[in-house]
Amino acid sequence: MDSQELLRLVEGAGFIFRGQVIGHPAPQERAVPGAEGQRATVAVGEILRSTEVMKGLAGREVILVGEHPSGVKQGSYVFFTTCLSLGEHAVLRDLGHWEASAEAVRDTAEAVRTAEEQPLQRRVAGAELIVNGRVASSHELAKPSIRRSEHDPDWWIARVTVRGVIKGSKAGKEIKVLFANSDDIAWYKSPKLHEGSSGIFILHRVNPKEVPEEVDRATYQATDPLDFLPAERLPEVERAIESRKGDR
Repeated sequence: MDSQELLRLVEGAGFIFRGQVIGHPAPQERAVPGAEGQRATVAVGEILRSTEVMKGLAGREVILVGEHPSGVKQGSYVFFTTCLSLGEHAVLRDLGHWEASAEAVRDTAEAVRTAEEQPLQRRVAGAELIVNGRVASSHELAKPSIRRSEHDPDWWIARVTVRGVIKGSKAGKEIKVLFANSDDIAWYKSPKLHEGSSGIFILHRVNPKEVPEEVDRATYQATDPLDFLPAERLPEVERAIESRKGDR
């Protein structure tokens, strides 16, 4: 499998694992609406990519459905799947698979790491300034007399003490960072930068089309979930910076 096809499979699969094919149940067994297709019973071994909910499938049997599962011989494979249902037996849609050699497992794990770091790489590439710092204080902007929208961000300003610059050069000892303090569904994942918050700030200049007119345009903005990370993720940020350099 070439690297581009492997990366495509990884990006489309929510659950990737090394598993052992142990049988092929008849189509009418354990019927699940919307899970039509050939099927195989697979024992889940090493999990290579998963959601928190599906990590519990390690060591359990699952039903694999799709165009090819009934033709898969008994043996060990790396499976690229999406979840159709969870229950006594999880039912997974087979997007692709290949024999689980040591090389296949290693290459898949590397492709998973690449796919999972791409969002951070894009955020880092677009950042004007990245610093290690600590929020000294934060305060609410004056509320408008008229509610701007149903999903108002509730803008606040944080004053961040800069401990070190990771990307960019123009940073004083303290910078101002705009953030959305709202818990609304549109903003609940946005960083909440209150006093004492410490970590890595991945910053962009404020978007004039998005923020109130009274916000100084020299202020930075942190509204994406990746814009504020714990300090222990510094190696990932540094890899993302180096990766973008290598792409030039």
